[in-house]
Amino acid sequence: MGSMKFTRVLLSLLLVFSCGLGFAHQTKLSSSLLTIDGSSVRGEVEVNVLDLEAALDTTLFNHDASLDLDSIELRSDVIFNYVAINNRLYCDSVAQVPTKFGDFRVDGEHLIIGLGWLCGETTVPTRYSVSLFQEVDTQSRHVVSVSGDQSFVELLSLDNQHVSLLTQKHSWLDLVLKFIISGVEHIAIGFDHIAFLIAVIVLGRTFWPLFKVITAFTIAHSITLTLAVLNVVTIPPTVIEPLIALSIVYVAVENFFVADIKRRYWLTFIFGLIHGFGFASVLRDFGLPQDSLIWALASFNVGVEIGQLAIVLVSVICWRLMTALPFFVSTDQGLLRQRNVSLMISSVVGLLGCGWFIERVFL
Repeated sequence: MGSMKFTRVLLSLLLVFSCGLGFAHQTKLSSSLLTIDGSSVRGEVEVNVLDLEAALDTTLFNHDASLDLDSIELRSDVIFNYVAINNRLYCDSVAQVPTKFGDFRVDGEHLIIGLGWLCGETTVPTRYSVSLFQEVDTQSRHVVSVSGDQSFVELLSLDNQHVSLLTQKHSWLDLVLKFIISGVEHIAIGFDHIAFLIAVIVLGRTFWPLFKVITAFTIAHSITLTLAVLNVVTIPPTVIEPLIALSIVYVAVENFFVADIKRRYWLTFIFGLIHGFGFASVLRDFGLPQDSLIWALASFNVGVEIGQLAIVLVSVICWRLMTALPFFVSTDQGLLRQRNVSLMISSVVGLLGCGWFIERVFL
């Protein structure tokens, strides 16, 4: 009875956790491209329309999942005001009121809004502040790419909402660190990628076999990530995102039919090719510097690998702590309980994958 009670409690906790992941709106990466010319700044703010729907509590898609351009036009002032309020440019310490540049542009599921700011004769642009979608998702991130009088890229978040526009030097090391951090953060908040990793490693017990499996995944997604970013091979997100969800389901189900992961590296390599196209969409939103493209790509991949290995390390530590409990001692009964826990985790991950597949195909 004690075993059954423990199983029910653990499964309940996992289901609560999975429901929390499934129902929270996770925003996509938004971005600003700023061009500084003396006292004037022109910007293009790119946002995902799904995020606008959540922030404005409105509907901007048709029933066939295409953009409702009439609804966007009807709500253009509301959309512009929301973006203008949450993307603020300061001249000295004074926030400037932006003007609108042209009509909205549509790029897939993204909307591009043109903004312009003009400082006075005795003031200069000093700071750019972004709080887009943070009321919807505290993990929202925004990339600021600056060109013109200055040239650099900055990643903003709830904890870091401002970027200085005062003259400053941005070294090669700054770019490498930013893209490494971006890779780590993408894994940290990419719940579908975390779910896939958990499904892949949940049968693992030691670090080095898991390291081989995860490294095969990294090599594979690095290949397709590079091909996609360079536009050598492009596959639309409407195809890739459901395939990523199905990869989670497949590995979760396979866990019921295999005993270990010694030969799983070939499977993670194949699925890594698919996940790489998903990573590419993040990098496109981030805005890759053409003069440092190779370094940016390599740094992002290093960040992804660091994030993945961190998950592996934490998983191994947690497993070692769990198996040290008397309930899981290495007897036949204890090993059976260990496998049951692994399969329960796989079940929850598989359900998450099914939910993401349904959401990405039908909703």
